[in-house]
Amino acid sequence: MNISDQIVQILTQVGVKHIFGIPGDTIDSLMESLRLQNEIQFITMRHEATGAFAASAQAKLTGNLAVCVACQGPGAVNLLNGLYDAALDKVPVLAITGQVDSKLIGTHMPQEINQLKLFDDVAIFNQEIRTSESFPQILQLACQAAINQKGVAHIAIPSDIMRMRGVKTYSHNIQQFHSTLIPSDQELDSAAEQLNQAKKITILYGGGCANAKDELNFVANMLKAPLVHTTRSKDILDNRLPNYVGGIGIMGTNSGNYAVSACDALLVVGCSFAYKEFYPSSALIIQIDTDINKMGIHTNLTQGLLGDSKTTLLALAQRLNPKSDEHFLQHAQSLKHKKIGHETYFNLLETRKYVHPQVLTERIGMMASDNAIFCVGTGSVTLYCNNFLELNGKQRLLWSWNLASLGWALGGAIGCKLAFPQRQVIVPIGDGDFQMLIADLITLVKYQLPVTFIVYNNSKYRFIELEEANEGNPAFGTELLNPDYAQLAKAHGALGITVKEHHQIDLALKEAFSSNLPAVIDVHIDPQELYIPPRITPKMALSFAESKIKDWRWLKGMMNFMTDHRDTKH
Repeated sequence: MNISDQIVQILTQVGVKHIFGIPGDTIDSLMESLRLQNEIQFITMRHEATGAFAASAQAKLTGNLAVCVACQGPGAVNLLNGLYDAALDKVPVLAITGQVDSKLIGTHMPQEINQLKLFDDVAIFNQEIRTSESFPQILQLACQAAINQKGVAHIAIPSDIMRMRGVKTYSHNIQQFHSTLIPSDQELDSAAEQLNQAKKITILYGGGCANAKDELNFVANMLKAPLVHTTRSKDILDNRLPNYVGGIGIMGTNSGNYAVSACDALLVVGCSFAYKEFYPSSALIIQIDTDINKMGIHTNLTQGLLGDSKTTLLALAQRLNPKSDEHFLQHAQSLKHKKIGHETYFNLLETRKYVHPQVLTERIGMMASDNAIFCVGTGSVTLYCNNFLELNGKQRLLWSWNLASLGWALGGAIGCKLAFPQRQVIVPIGDGDFQMLIADLITLVKYQLPVTFIVYNNSKYRFIELEEANEGNPAFGTELLNPDYAQLAKAHGALGITVKEHHQIDLALKEAFSSNLPAVIDVHIDPQELYIPPRITPKMALSFAESKIKDWRWLKGMMNFMTDHRDTKH
């Protein structure tokens, strides 16, 4: 057994089922070891970044260690985008990279780079193998770091060491810990006293509440508190629960932002929402988190509770007095985003205009299976899914939560579908996002992964246009020249469907969802659809007006130029 054989053996015992990557000279030995076994499936990608995104998504979905590999130099560099996604979202991913022969390191060989420096920022564990004797222990430590610290671990292995005979006796039992952290009685008593005295309480919850669904809803009912989610945590609770009122921030809802801004006590559970301007200006703020570095990082706290969300909420509930006044909750509920509904949809069937993205998003949610996995693209589509998909608590909604990287969703869909082949995987995605790493569309065809992509096609980076308008500038550099995505899908061996009118949406979704092929639905949405933020500040309104004035001046100048040019020509 050589070192590459030991890699496969150890990862199999950890429970790894897939490795994403591209073969290359310094990992040829690992490829042979993978070929000779049946426990781990190697998924050949067309771009290493897509493979790293697939690993990151699989780790987000399952909570288990996911693995990607690459050869030295450019292969290693290409992993970084997906690895940063995993690092920022704190999910366990192991990256294994090849390296030139150990005797040649530092001699400026072609494709040689200092990989320890390259991965230093992204990885919580980062080592290069020096001897075959030390390898098993280093791989063990790498796996333990990724699993228990929830992050990226990286090991670089020179090609000559990869081929060396492995040590005969070694321990490779990976230690996994499931300890829970709970605040002191004094801290819990103090937090409960503040909440018992408050009249209008809102609960803002994040990804740290994934294991505390029932406790979160129980405390909300006790306190008659609206429940407001971050974009990462929309799928944790059934969106039809009475206390659920929507999201916070620029991607949130009017009701969600009202509930946070108008409360006199905010209980923040399992999240550290980053945007200070959306926190209440004068309210008690209590935060529950397991990471002391996240305590009060974006707002001033009156009480921090260092503890696991589930255990801490249970302990806190025993100290709370149930409330009876529901006026604040009822007002937040009255502001809750109204569904578009069948009446609006059927009225739109009579028009022949561009498809409205809000209607499209809601129809996707209505027709999805009860346990569907949504891998959502980055940009305007994130806004629509955060506001117009109604999730039932069993469905999952994943995206590039903190890195917000274009290109994540296609690789993410590959990782999720391989993890749960029997579950429906749906990818609402913008056109710019879809095409960024479109080379791996053929990977879904190769491995027969029936994922449905719904491309929100407006031939532009629309979200970036809105960001430019927020700066007071007109749209510039955002126009896209797109291919026919349905025909492109067919050329790959996938199902391709074009939708240009509202009455085509349901039929297209039914056909795609029932197909055994990967499917691409190219939906031509309104390119001028204007997303109105849930809270508009005077500065935002002024900047938007300024951008339109500049846009008009530019257009007027172009018209004058064309008039002058025409006169000159004649």
